[in-house]
Amino acid sequence: MEEEYPVRRKHARLTFGEPASGAITSSHEVQVLELSLSGARIEHTMILRPGSSCYLRLPLNEGILTANCVIIWSRVVDRAVGQQGGTGLLFHTGVQFGNLTREAQAVLEAYLQGYSQ
Repeated sequence: MEEEYPVRRKHARLTFGEPASGAITSSHEVQVLELSLSGARIEHTMILRPGSSCYLRLPLNEGILTANCVIIWSRVVDRAVGQQGGTGLLFHTGVQFGNLTREAQAVLEAYLQGYSQ
């Protein structure tokens, strides 16, 4: 009988009696619909659950803003037309920024200031 996985493990694994919680972050394209000093409204095709965390990375004229965010709300607004993968649905989601670094705060403030003039 052939082994299902031909490569042997390098280290032994611990099997939990009960599942332990963890998190995985992956990259998905989003469209930013609204942006403020405290958060953003984004459009996307994957499920983001309220209360969960994510990172939002925005290339702005003043630099790249990377913010740790909390999903505040998310709702289906339409069907996603012509999307490969995803849920086949289009979502709008409100995210609240966590504690931004001084550098990230300065990048965001400069970007928003440029649009308010």
